[in-house]
This record gives sequence, C-alpha cells and structure tokens, in this order.
Amino acid sequence: MRIEFSPGDTVAAALWRAGMTTLARSRKLHRHLGYSGSFTTGVLARVDGRPNVRLDTTIAKANMMVETQNTWPSARFDLLGLAQLLPSRMVYGGFEHGGWMPRSGVGYRIAERIMANLAGVARPADKDLRSQAIAGDRVALDCLVVGGGPAGIAEANRRALLGKDVALVTRGGALARSASAMGKSTEAVHERVRVFSGMELFGVYRDGNLMVGAPHDHETGAVIFEPGEAVFATGRRSIPPLVKGNHLPGVIDAAAALQLMAVQGVNIGQKVAVLGTGAETALAERLRALDVNVVHVGRVEQLVEIAGRRRVTSIGVPHRVQCDTLVHAGPWRTDPSLGFQASADGLFQMQARPLPARIQVVGAAALGDEPIPVHGDIHQDTLVCPCMDVTAGELFCHVDAGETDPEVLKRLTSCGMGTCQGFPCWENMIALLAARLRREPRDFDRPTHRPPRRSITVAQAAGLAGLVEPDR
Repeated sequence: MRIEFSPGDTVAAALWRAGMTTLARSRKLHRHLGYSGSFTTGVLARVDGRPNVRLDTTIAKANMMVETQNTWPSARFDLLGLAQLLPSRMVYGGFEHGGWMPRSGVGYRIAERIMANLAGVARPADKDLRSQAIAGDRVALDCLVVGGGPAGIAEANRRALLGKDVALVTRGGALARSASAMGKSTEAVHERVRVFSGMELFGVYRDGNLMVGAPHDHETGAVIFEPGEAVFATGRRSIPPLVKGNHLPGVIDAAAALQLMAVQGVNIGQKVAVLGTGAETALAERLRALDVNVVHVGRVEQLVEIAGRRRVTSIGVPHRVQCDTLVHAGPWRTDPSLGFQASADGLFQMQARPLPARIQVVGAAALGDEPIPVHGDIHQDTLVCPCMDVTAGELFCHVDAGETDPEVLKRLTSCGMGTCQGFPCWENMIALLAARLRREPRDFDRPTHRPPRRSITVAQAAGLAGLVEPDR
C-alpha cells in the first residue's frame, strides 16, 4: 500500500501517522513490536532491498519500498505469528536449542535455514546493492563532545571560547531536540564548534585515543576522531517498565513521544497515559499543550500490567485505565557502553574501571541511575529483551538453578545480544536478577559492552581501512 508522508518525516513517523504501529516482529514468538524509542528491533525493516534499516532514523522519500522482515508469506497474513501460541518455555535459549537442531549434515543446514527464516534474517541485501567502500575521514582535535543536548552544547561552547578545536557529535538531525520539544530554549552552538549531526558514536578504542562514529545515512562515510580530551554528555534514557506487555506497540519513551508530537506532528494516541519517576507531570502538561488527550498521570512503580495484543488497550495501575498509548518518563538511566569501552579491562570477562582522566561526564549523564522497580509477583512472560524474546521466566529458570553471573546469563539466553547491544535489556536483566536473589544491582558485574555500540555498514567500515594503523 502507498503511504503519504510530510517533508522531514522519518519512515517510522510516516507509518505511525498512517495508523501502522506494528513495524516488526520479535525473533522467536513473533510478538508485535513497534516504535518505542527503547528497543531498536521494533523499528528494523527492509528498505529498498536493504535489510535491517532503522526506520526511526531514515528519512522518508518518494517511491521508497519498505517491507516487514520477519513475516511470511506477508505482513498482513503472517503465518509465523502462530508461534505466539507456543508456550514461551519451548523456545528458552533460542531456536538453536539442542533438542530442536540436528547435530550435523544436510539436516543441520536445512534446519539452520529454517531458523534463520523464522528469525527474519534469511534474506540478504538485493544483488544490485553490492557494497563498495565509502571513504571515511580522520579528524584530530583538542576535544570531542558526545551529545547534542543543552549540556553538550554548553561544554562545546565553553571549550571553543578557550580557543580549543572542538567537535560535537549528536545522533539527532538537530541539536537539543528533547529540550526544544519540551518548549525550552537553549543556547546556540559556537561557530567554531564542528557539528556532526545524525551520527552515532559507536566505538571507543585505545583507552579513548580513538573514537569512531557512523552516520545514520548509509551513503555517508564514517569518521575516526582523535581527541585530546572527550566529554560525554549523552544524557539519560527512560527504561521501559518491567511488567508484562512492555513490548507492545504504543509503549513509548518520553523522548520518542515528544519527537513524534512536537517535531513531526504525529498524534501518538487517542487516549494517552503518562507514568514516570518525577517528570511525569511536566511531560503530561507539555503533551496536553500539544493537544494530546492525557487520561492518566501517575508513578511508574504503580504499574502492574500493560494489556493488549497488537497494541496497548489498557494498563493496570493497579486499577484499570483504558488507553492506547503509554508514555514512560523514568526510571532514568545512562547508557554505559561508551564509558565501559573506554575503561574496561580483563582477560576472560571485562570489568568496568574508572574513566581515564581525559574523559569527563557532564549533564544528566553525571546524575547517576535511578532504581528499576520490580514487582515480587512479576509475570513469567514479561519480556526482558524483546529483540531476542527473552522473558523473566527464562531468566528465572537459570537463576533458580544457581547461575547468577550476568555474563553467563547473557550467553545462555542471548539477552542483550540483538541490535540494542545490551541497553536497556541488561538494565532490566540485572534488576530482575537482584530482586530474585534479594540483593542490590550494584553487586553484579555487567556483561561486556563491545563496539560497535550501534550499527555501521560494511561499506562504511571498509572506508576506514586505510585510516587507522593496527596495533602491533
């Protein structure tokens, strides 16, 4: 079907405006996933013959062909959706469970192909999309600021006024998107600051001496930064509530909701509930100013269930509230992957260390993490990692059998091994583990955060080959 779009729309925004909120399916049980701002798998699709394209960062264009990846024979009539009838326990550990897979030979190859189809990853890019290296760039500078919010802009400007050569990297197409969407004014970026917008810093190497960013535009080359010092002003993200139904289309974080409403003019729902850890009132007032029908405002720890099949239909707080959208504003936590890459050390399992003195953390990212509420009677089918269909029940099976190392739990279940690369899935996994054992989350070491933190194409990576010398 043909979808109309407005100038500047992302593909996800254009589809949401057209009433299409299910954009993807989960890997094992093919649950409905959509634009959440939290789980990247919910916005991955095949675009113009290219698989695994993020619809929330891809600008809509005329005659663009967008296809759901893991449905068969079609998105409208998906027989693979019958997998939702299976008990979750049958696919604990993934389709590759030893009881399902032949050990070797032709049977193994056939089964592997079937499993790849069920996971929606069996169709490679069209043959006419043969990758050619896209030339990258290497930039040496005094200071690299990561994050384009008010704190990042302020730090970049301060250093520029001191005469330093400064670059600022932001994943957004514009600076201070969330602050602007909330109606707040921010200072303009200094003319001496080089801004790399629409770019994700995905890797920190050699103790922070090399940092690499990949633009969302797959036709643009990646950039290697050699900063004398770095500032992480990456802010904090709202963690999806750890209750049954948290994966449903219509569950969306505050930043994504504001982006849809204030920037792209997309109505996020007919009846909207807003929950948070302190910011919910201000967010609800802003949404109402944008003509959103907010039917409930409350604390996220009161949430016990999100009901719905293809989209949110109601929430339990604990009384029943009818709504089609739930916006969560907390608990707020910092994505630790860049800091982990810059400081971690170890042989068999990497462990975080204090950041090098040349790397500073500012703004909301320096405020620390808020605790994640976990209900004692959490439902077994609560998704901890929608990308890999890892449920609370699957984790409980291993924890109750005596396995308490998050790194081992990750490998047994594949939790956090999808496109999210561990955030926010490991936040919820460790919170669940701590609650089950009646301990504190800080008692457990995190699994290893390895680059790339976010996607980079083979063509972009190839374009960096001649720009960096290997370690000897």
